[in-house]
Amino acid sequence: MDGFRAAFAPWLWCLIATSGLFNAATTSAEQEDPLASLRTEHPRLLFTRTDQQRIEQLARHNKLLARLIRQNTVNAERMLNQPPVRYEIPDGKRLLGQSRKCIQRVAAMAMAYRLTGERRFAEGALKDMQIAAGFKDWNPRHFLDTAEMTTALALGYDWLFDVLTAEQRELIRRAIIDLGLNPGLKVYAGGRWWTRGENNWNQVCNGGMILGALAIAEDEPELARRVIRAALKSVPAGLSVYKPSGAYPEGPGYWQYGTSYTALTISALLTALGRDFQISKTPGLDKTGLFRIHTIGPTGLYFNYADCGMNSRPAAAMFLLSQVFDQPLYAWWHRQRLAELVPEGTTMRARSLDRFFPLEIAWYDPRGQRPTSAELPLDALFRSRQDVVTMRSAWGNPNAVYIGFKGGDNRTNHGHLDVGSFILDAEGVRWALDLGSDDYNMPGYFGRQRWTYYRLINHSHNTPVINDQIQNPAARCPVSAFRSTPQRASAIVDMTDAYKGQARSVWRGIELVERRVVQIRDEIEGATGNVRWGMVTPAEIKLDGRKATLTLRGKTLTAYILEPADARFEVVSTKPPTAREKSNAGTRMLAITVAAGPSRRMVIRVALTPGNRLL
Repeated sequence: MDGFRAAFAPWLWCLIATSGLFNAATTSAEQEDPLASLRTEHPRLLFTRTDQQRIEQLARHNKLLARLIRQNTVNAERMLNQPPVRYEIPDGKRLLGQSRKCIQRVAAMAMAYRLTGERRFAEGALKDMQIAAGFKDWNPRHFLDTAEMTTALALGYDWLFDVLTAEQRELIRRAIIDLGLNPGLKVYAGGRWWTRGENNWNQVCNGGMILGALAIAEDEPELARRVIRAALKSVPAGLSVYKPSGAYPEGPGYWQYGTSYTALTISALLTALGRDFQISKTPGLDKTGLFRIHTIGPTGLYFNYADCGMNSRPAAAMFLLSQVFDQPLYAWWHRQRLAELVPEGTTMRARSLDRFFPLEIAWYDPRGQRPTSAELPLDALFRSRQDVVTMRSAWGNPNAVYIGFKGGDNRTNHGHLDVGSFILDAEGVRWALDLGSDDYNMPGYFGRQRWTYYRLINHSHNTPVINDQIQNPAARCPVSAFRSTPQRASAIVDMTDAYKGQARSVWRGIELVERRVVQIRDEIEGATGNVRWGMVTPAEIKLDGRKATLTLRGKTLTAYILEPADARFEVVSTKPPTAREKSNAGTRMLAITVAAGPSRRMVIRVALTPGNRLL
């Protein structure tokens, strides 16, 4: 460790993580009537009449908002001619695709009706709700499906309340109760795992139940009270993942899923009841918008880890977070992404967008301006069960250099054995990538066979493999040091626990030098067998001893082995061992294999530089 620290000494900065427990949301609703301040009129969920008036007035002079409204209307127009939802469980387990489709269709068409007044949109949304209300169940054995379908019908019921007949209201209300809330109460009474889970399931399921209860509360007040009390008792477990600094252990893709439902929960409670039972006081929740900002690279791709893919999409939750926590920066940054999604001067066409796209309109926040470097630094460390670091050369430059680097807890929900892994963007290209998840329906994917699948173990990640063994599945490896200056940034992870029984100590440091060259230094003591350094890439690779040239889409990245002097690059296949697993076609691994020894201290140091520039 002394040699390792000496190599990085000018750039070390150790941070001490703070912690806090959140339990405030459970008490007030248990001790008093949660419906005491219920707004009696509809719509009261997320987008009230007052909100609608504000948006309609703002859209008269806000071009981006006007384009978002137009995009939603065009989308809703196409939906009128597309097949409605149906009861379908294609994998034998999940109705989830249809539940999400119902949200997408109902929210888009209901919003289109509210902003155009054209009844055909309301009728289109009603058709989907009537079909869903006729399902035999909403698949409560996989409760995400039930929660999302409840969300869909709660929104439609509330937003279209004034145009529904008494019979239509009764049909939809009974479906929310019989297929959504009553199954939910059984789950709460039985204490199923997600009611205590520190993960996205908790956020989604509780959010769906709260929206359903608030939608029908005046007709079934006692049922609504029971559901809301049970949900609010469960909520703190799911929200505990944000402490202390807003990071999300399951990765930025699941951040979008879980945080979207937390935003729905907060917004619905505020618009329907005027209070959120201190959910917004959750430690780290006010900072989680920064996690979102920093974990999207200049390519627009996520710094993905765990069961998370690379492709990102806008999250309306950023607008809600900006308002609840008075963070105009979140709104400004999010508008830049939306402006890319619906650019000026282009013909508007229907597009398949996030199912909560209509909330980009409902929660639209015009505040904020380009931040200063103090307000939005180039580099960031986020503490959580999965410590992550991001570094970049610039904001607002699609060709900027960007690194995502993680420590982590291998026991995290959806986690991979990926302690020490990194991704790299430069010149508009994702050079070092994470392959993401595999098929959730493979045998034992979330059980005993999980660590037999290639995509889930360290062999497929940009992190060392010692003696062909997997990382310790119980490892906990925080970021040990982090340093950021105008010229460079660096971070170190003590990975020793990840290689328990394989080496005495394992450390990895990554440094962005002069904001253009990436250096990766691994220091390993007491390992047996070979050590393989690896980086998965979609690029073509040309080997030249200690140098490798990567090319993709006319761009170049050059890799150099700085230590050891006798090491050479090689190309390793990313083909998995079984046909059931994803093929990983179009990728390969740039690798180095070095012989280790129980009495040997080994250093592997690699430099990655965009273009053909020499070090």
